[in-house]
Amino acid sequence: MLFKEIIGQKSLKKQLINEVVEDRISHAQLFLGKTGYGGLPLALGFVQYILCENKTAEDSCGTCSACMKVQKLQHPDLHFSFPTVQANAKTSDSEFPLWKEMVFNNPYFNLNQWTYKSDPKGRKPIISKHQSEEIVKKLSLKSYEGGYKVSIVWMAEHMNTVCANKLLKIIEEPPANTVFILIAESQDQIMPTILSRTQIVKIKQLE
Repeated sequence: MLFKEIIGQKSLKKQLINEVVEDRISHAQLFLGKTGYGGLPLALGFVQYILCENKTAEDSCGTCSACMKVQKLQHPDLHFSFPTVQANAKTSDSEFPLWKEMVFNNPYFNLNQWTYKSDPKGRKPIISKHQSEEIVKKLSLKSYEGGYKVSIVWMAEHMNTVCANKLLKIIEEPPANTVFILIAESQDQIMPTILSRTQIVKIKQLE
């Protein structure tokens, strides 16, 4: 996603661009803002800018191989985690095609919309220890394309305690050129030990 395609958030886009241009990308960031503020679109724009092969001072190019792969959510060094109903899927991978469809339709969707899309019974989804094990396993591998590896965790406040604890070490001491982006609506529901290891990026309400 190009930054110019994201609604509003001009100053925040500039802040994220400067992180990359000045080579000071924080390895673990928490994008904090309510549904509709644009946490997921901003994360996708940020990742595309990081991985872009021909970035400018204002945006990613949108046409290089890396940009095209991010736009299709198919970049091999970009990994997604999100809540799943454990009776249906222990990890995000098997539900990813459905989740990706929702992103393409409207990247501003909320957890309730995802819940009823993925489970007609409306059961509560979580990010469990099984997903944290997948995250650690994927990030322990070398980058496929020789650059950054990025893990986006959508609705991170729905990690259960076991999952969060399993991620503490890798968030604090990630492999080289690894970036965690946690996206959440509620800071109060995230473990203090996770909060202390992340740089909080507060997303303001759109005008």
